[in-house]
Amino acid sequence: MLEICAFHLEDCYDAVRFGAGRLEVCQRYDLGGITPPQEWVFALRHSVHIPLVAMVRPRGGDFSYTSKEWSQMSQSAEIMKRAGAHELIFGGVTPHMRLDVTRCQAIIQEVGIPCVLHRAFDVLDDPIQGVEDAIRAGFCRILTGYGQDDPALLEEIKRKAAGRIDILPGGGIRSSNVQDYIRMGFQQVHSSAILDNKQRVNGTEVQALLAALHTG
Repeated sequence: MLEICAFHLEDCYDAVRFGAGRLEVCQRYDLGGITPPQEWVFALRHSVHIPLVAMVRPRGGDFSYTSKEWSQMSQSAEIMKRAGAHELIFGGVTPHMRLDVTRCQAIIQEVGIPCVLHRAFDVLDDPIQGVEDAIRAGFCRILTGYGQDDPALLEEIKRKAAGRIDILPGGGIRSSNVQDYIRMGFQQVHSSAILDNKQRVNGTEVQALLAALHTG
């Protein structure tokens, strides 16, 4: 299954048209993705028929948030849910670079829909412990870019998860290397399908990723 991360509403529609199986909806590629306008999620929910994962992130930069930012994230989570998101993707860390389980768990319990831990996971001091913390917080899936620089660690994370939580590899995944993840046993991957400095979803690349996944 191919999840496409799109940073423009038009790109969301293009990703669906070219065959994406799930959409991560956000904006501001230059900031690594932040909460999208609720109008985007509402429009997509009423016009496409694949799962929508809405980003909940108040700003770019690090994942250590103030109490005010956590409150903002809680409000955004509810707004994204009401707009029609099937799932949310968010996360945050403590000053000691551990997952902030308490605050993440509070948002997950408040919204009552599946939630995904985004790449805040990749800055944790101990990603193996992070798997346990993500499970304890109530996340259903972890998005991680470890496969890009440390495939052995990604495989260790997958073993640690042991089916208790889904591991979704992302970060630099393109049709040229997606087979590496298939060989590791992953059946779903995450990609922005961006090929140039236009920073827009490339429909041909979406199709190439799907072809590679289907032949894998």
